[in-house]
Amino acid sequence: MPRVEYTLSFENYLEMTQDRRKAPRIRTPLILVATGFCLLVAGYGWLRVMPESWSILGGVLLGFGLLATVLAVPLGFLTQPKDARPNTATLRREYQQYHCDKRAIEFDENGWRLFWYEGEDLRPWSCLRAIHDQKTLLILATETTYYWLPKADLQRENQFENLKSLAGAALDKDQTFFSVPLRPSVLVYVMAWMVHLWRRQYRRLLLGCAVLALFAYWLFFANIANESPRSLWLLALAPLLVPIAQAHYYVWRFYFSRWAEAARDIEIKTGGIVYRAPTVQWLALYRRLIGFHEFPWGFHLYFDADSFHLIPKSHFSPDQLVQFRKLISPRR
Repeated sequence: MPRVEYTLSFENYLEMTQDRRKAPRIRTPLILVATGFCLLVAGYGWLRVMPESWSILGGVLLGFGLLATVLAVPLGFLTQPKDARPNTATLRREYQQYHCDKRAIEFDENGWRLFWYEGEDLRPWSCLRAIHDQKTLLILATETTYYWLPKADLQRENQFENLKSLAGAALDKDQTFFSVPLRPSVLVYVMAWMVHLWRRQYRRLLLGCAVLALFAYWLFFANIANESPRSLWLLALAPLLVPIAQAHYYVWRFYFSRWAEAARDIEIKTGGIVYRAPTVQWLALYRRLIGFHEFPWGFHLYFDADSFHLIPKSHFSPDQLVQFRKLISPRR
């Protein structure tokens, strides 16, 4: 059984904590949007209620409200993410306290055993769920634990390819039925999120549509006796602004997503789905499904209550669709 002794370096630890680096700065754009909306409502209300008294004040409120709302849009796009991780001194203290000890890993075709401090952890390959091949680290992941292994130490002992091939074989042990591309079109992506939101939050969204309709009525049709009957049909369009705004948001998110880092293909196997991305491959087991939903353009697979895996239908043949439904249907 090969044995590799290693010590995580501080550079390894920085790579381990890279997901803590960036967080979007959305507070300022949100404040601008909220302020602009309040100024618009205040300005319009002033002009409707007291048009003859200080009308210039209502115009100023409207102008500043429109300006704040317009400025929030480019500010939201152009604001750079802030560094969310602790400073270097804090990270180095964390590293020296928890991660600078000498460790070792032993492995064979049955599994791996990790030694650290005075403890050890033994895992069979059947526990493996993901492999991350990062710049300086090879990461083996189970459903509960990540095992961070420096690539330099594995390569020094000529065990990197051996360990990686054993891990890859563990993910590929089940029979593969077929593979399909995973990246959706913009239409499928937008519709998938819209269907998901309206299925899970339809009460909240309907309430938002009703509030928007009432606001539009107050804003444009308060003097209904003088309105043309045809113009009243515009009131029915107000609730449509909610799904239109949602669709625009998901179109924007589609084009700004990091598709180059995402899984490009999936393999449908007897026990689960294997996702393959440039630096990671992982296995999602059918038995972990808590539900699924089929819509005209794809499938929502729910492995937890709050998020879903999107599987587009466009690259499935009719026979493959039937087979895929059989694989997931008993676990619905």
